[in-house]
Amino acid sequence: MKKIIAVSFLMLTMILASACSRNEEPETIPDKANSDAPSGFSKTSVMMDKVYTDAEEENGWWVVPRDADTITIYVEAQHADTVLFWSSPTGTEVGKERKLIGYDSDGEDGWSLVWDIKDQSLHNHVDVQALGIDGVSLATETFNVHTLEE
Repeated sequence: MKKIIAVSFLMLTMILASACSRNEEPETIPDKANSDAPSGFSKTSVMMDKVYTDAEEENGWWVVPRDADTITIYVEAQHADTVLFWSSPTGTEVGKERKLIGYDSDGEDGWSLVWDIKDQSLHNHVDVQALGIDGVSLATETFNVHTLEE
């Protein structure tokens, strides 16, 4: 009798094990991450490689001559759709004083902004934000600029 119970238990275990195991390949789930990306593009996060200006840099600040009418800000970015340029005065709790000074939505000739600073005395933070072609990613660089006091 013990033999019959042991064999029955063994057979029941084998039947359950074979029913629970799958020998087929796992189902492949389609990758929808790139399904709505334009042809030839992949959804890659935006990256800013370099931000610089046509002004001179001194001790971590871009220095603009007092008689300058403009300053050009250049951005080297990959996978960008639009680049925004913001300015705010230096100091604490000045976020509400941040102003959009311009944007570039055509990177064919590179990303840049010619900022009209005529009759302004600057001591500002400039935030450069690159918005990604994926519609989600954002890269930000900040630099300081001030007007040379004579």
